[in-house]
Amino acid sequence: MPVLREIEIYKIDEEFRVCPACGYDYGFHTSFLKVDASKKSPVRSTREVFKVILICPECGARYDVGWRVSFTGSEPGVVRTTGHQVSTV
Repeated sequence: MPVLREIEIYKIDEEFRVCPACGYDYGFHTSFLKVDASKKSPVRSTREVFKVILICPECGARYDVGWRVSFTGSEPGVVRTTGHQVSTV
């Protein structure tokens, strides 16, 4: 099992399928990391929000591409973020 690296923030242009760290080109696994509510944020919410982290199955590199989801409430929903605002879709 590869050693977990720091999570790298990555901006997707047209497609993000190939790992920039090792060149693996069959896509990514996903994991969910709870957003720390204690950190200062311009948005306060009672919802639990999670970062979607993409993980390279080959080298273990981890990427935060800005996706956020919420699993609270009656139905799971996608959370749209702009960096300053969060809204449920």
